Amino acid sequence: MKTANKKTKNLATPGKPMSQDEFVSLIKEAEEGTFLTEKEFDKKFEEWRLQRKK
Repeated sequence: MKTANKKTKNLATPGKPMSQDEFVSLIKEAEEGTFLTEKEFDKKFEEWRLQRKK
């Protein structure tokens, strides 16, 4: 039997309230990631798409 110690936070689930502190912490976590310009994203996406076709 598998058990999960950490439950995932699904923000799209209706009826599951989230505290403002949890919400702010998730935003701060996302801000630590890398950001791409639209052109950089398009380039990486196209490279990924071409690799999948092979």
